[in-house]
Amino acid sequence: MNINHLTLILTQTTTSAEGKPKKASRRFTQLKSDASHEDLKAFSQIIEKLTGEQYDTIELMTSENIQ
Repeated sequence: MNINHLTLILTQTTTSAEGKPKKASRRFTQLKSDASHEDLKAFSQIIEKLTGEQYDTIELMTSENIQ
């Protein structure tokens, strides 16, 4: 199987003024298909530093060709 596309979804959960949990996500597409999990974690840490956000969930979605 060959990975065609990687999509990284970074999600943070905060509490609204009413005390309800609120989720906000950032999605990054067209990443290097051979990126390791360590590369993606480092990328998410860079985004955290740039935005000041703290992500509690890191999701990886892949698209693959099955031949």
